[in-house]
Amino acid sequence: MGAAIFPANGQEEIRKQMKQYRSLPEYMLDGIGAVLAGRFRSKYSSFLPIDASGTDGDEIPSYWINGLLIASMTFLVGWLSSKALGETLSLSEIQLGFWAAITGALALIANKVNIRRFLDTFSGPTLDKIESTTDLNVFAKWLEINFRIHWPLVVGLIIGPILAYVLIINWQMNNKASLHIGTTATIGLACIQSVWVAYYLYPFYVSLPAHLSRYHFDLYATDPSSSEVVGRLSQLLTFIMYITLAYIVQLTIGLAQFNILNWNTAFIFSLFVWAPTVLLYAAGQFHISSVISRAKWEILNEIQTKIESLYVLEDIPDKDTLERLEKLMDYHDRIKNTPNSAINLRSGLNFLNSLLLPVIAFVIGNLDKIVSFLANPGK
Repeated sequence: MGAAIFPANGQEEIRKQMKQYRSLPEYMLDGIGAVLAGRFRSKYSSFLPIDASGTDGDEIPSYWINGLLIASMTFLVGWLSSKALGETLSLSEIQLGFWAAITGALALIANKVNIRRFLDTFSGPTLDKIESTTDLNVFAKWLEINFRIHWPLVVGLIIGPILAYVLIINWQMNNKASLHIGTTATIGLACIQSVWVAYYLYPFYVSLPAHLSRYHFDLYATDPSSSEVVGRLSQLLTFIMYITLAYIVQLTIGLAQFNILNWNTAFIFSLFVWAPTVLLYAAGQFHISSVISRAKWEILNEIQTKIESLYVLEDIPDKDTLERLEKLMDYHDRIKNTPNSAINLRSGLNFLNSLLLPVIAFVIGNLDKIVSFLANPGK
């Protein structure tokens, strides 16, 4: 690679940039918050706070308030469209539109929580543990590329309507009814918002662990799995997984409650939603394990070189040499026996328990159908 982009104190330069990064959903949430806070007035240096975390002195309202306003606007777009077109919405359609608007806003909020957690993780000691200036430059470039908003914007505008079409078709087939244009508009907007959020799962949940596995971190030599940076990265992946699963549980209950997701489509839903979330978490932990294993082998190779050099010194080692060899071999075995993963038994059990959440959500959403099936298995 060419000359370094950042000097020796490159971590601080990257931290300054990270404070300004926002995902597309954050631009929506923060933009609404800025309007509520009246930041368009001339007394503010910029419309949005320069610090994306909102800690620059002129904080915007909570993202929960901003999300609620976006949900209200999404619902009103459909409802007012129906009024303008003279459509009479049924109660079930109104409820479906309201749920879709809330679900889209929750996706935006989930994205903001995950992105803030990601940036907070790397703004702290994790960034300082990256030893190579080259790795810092690559990481800075990766951040710059993945916080550009044009790609998620385009993907959302293309895939969102397709997703909305699939949901609407399933609702109409399962409920033997048609949706009005107003409700369709609300669902379409909510799906676009959700796809925007789903887009960010790839760089920050799929490619990130593989990307980091190529970096050289300053790890605790005696037990790399106990290093702070390993713990922070593992916690980050776990946090993103739990937030994502919580959203999927809410989504699953809603889809089942409104008879969009049934027994026939549950397999497809699990194949494309539940399973990837779990597999991606496992893949992330695998890449963290590769960081641990590489660090272990670096120190083990050093110890093995020292042991071999002592053997070469003399044909019959004396007492002092034997004692040094014994200590080195004990040290070698102790490091070799340290864990190769950041997951312990307790965290593993918590992970397995989390896998039950989507299943429980689907059962709750289809409880009446399950009870009916058990009472009349032959029908």
